[in-house]
Amino acid sequence: MTETQIELTQQVAAPRETAWAAWTDPERIARWWWHRIPGTTIAADARVGGAYRFESVDAGFGVTGEYLEVEPLELLVFTWRWINDGVEGEALDTVTVRFADAAGGTAVTVVHETDAAGAADYELGWRDTLAELPQSA
Repeated sequence: MTETQIELTQQVAAPRETAWAAWTDPERIARWWWHRIPGTTIAADARVGGAYRFESVDAGFGVTGEYLEVEPLELLVFTWRWINDGVEGEALDTVTVRFADAAGGTAVTVVHETDAAGAADYELGWRDTLAELPQSA
């Protein structure tokens, strides 16, 4: 398995506090993360050792993991494991999200460490998902 990193940055026309809440408050996450997919549920306990689970039973997939690092308004690091038809997969990736002041708001940078074989799919998925963030933050 060859490891690779996908890195994308999304500008959000909102202060860091608002962008942070969009990633850590389940009600705020639900406004943008897979919000167009029927039956999506969002659970998140954004603290070190806390867990998250974003899943659509209707679509038959989701993602879950554990928060490894949480530095309010600065950094989130969490594990990433796919859920297929209610069953958690074996592959375990790491995602890092950084928040930085930027002209007119906040720059949110996502780095996803994964197997190179799936990198193109992850990059497309992150682009599509992050495109929804500015409207919700």
